Amino acid sequence: MEKWIEIARTGTFADSAGREQTFTARDLEAIANAYDPQKRDCPLVFGHPQSDSAPAFGWAQKLKAEGGKLLAVFDKVPEQVRALVDAGHYRHVSMSLMPDRKTLRHVALLGAAQPAIDGLRAVELADGANSITVEFSTKEEGTMPDDAQREIGALKERLAALEKENADLKKQVQGHKEGKDKAEAAKTEAEAKAEKASADFAAYRGKVEGERREARVAELVKAGKVKPAEKTGVLDFAAKLAMQTETVNFAAPDGRTESLSLEERYFRELEARPEDPRFADFSAPPGHAGPEGQAFTFEDMAKKL
Repeated sequence: MEKWIEIARTGTFADSAGREQTFTARDLEAIANAYDPQKRDCPLVFGHPQSDSAPAFGWAQKLKAEGGKLLAVFDKVPEQVRALVDAGHYRHVSMSLMPDRKTLRHVALLGAAQPAIDGLRAVELADGANSITVEFSTKEEGTMPDDAQREIGALKERLAALEKENADLKKQVQGHKEGKDKAEAAKTEAEAKAEKASADFAAYRGKVEGERREARVAELVKAGKVKPAEKTGVLDFAAKLAMQTETVNFAAPDGRTESLSLEERYFRELEARPEDPRFADFSAPPGHAGPEGQAFTFEDMAKKL
């Protein structure tokens, strides 16, 4: 059976900018009725990313408004994400809407952060009669490389082992009060392993972002907007920008002003270059170079952006 997840409810709440936002039952019905994944599908993400190019860890299959709540069914959720939710690392969800207040932009899994809309049931992605179907994309849809799948499998095994250790620990604490000190030491070790599992997942997430970055630069090279000789430098520079937390304002073609990460701003400037399929001008410095072809330092370029 399908697993419906609560992502919003009726009421008045403060959004991320501190503005009051009121949602009525009619508003929630409008969001549900407007959702068409064939035109614009809504991704499941971690936190609220600064750019729509951030990795997705699932997709909203459909929405419905019922009993003053807005609910969604998600599919293509990786198993290791489901395991992290089941372990309680991500208990809340938060939705992001486009300015029209009808178009769903993304749904975010939250850890320590509290959502603007409170009072929602904790998110559950566990197996069972009411669980959602969790699967990776097929080969035709662009499956992950085999080495990435092996990493995911290893992470899943570590999480399963950790859950078993935690269950055994609870039995020790409940059944043997005399072994309290020993149980506390085991609990500390289990918590350390949980942190290690989360770190492993962060590394996997970084791998996904790195593959997205390489694919984006490859498209720029293919279009003649980045020369082959520039590729390594562009990738290194974009990776350094991705580590920065600052944001910059960017005027979109439709006139709206967007708040972008430094990496996204850099890529959009590269994508705005004129195409040169001949790659004839090998002497011209790249877009982030200084006078006479001397490259700016990372700090200089970050200041300019």
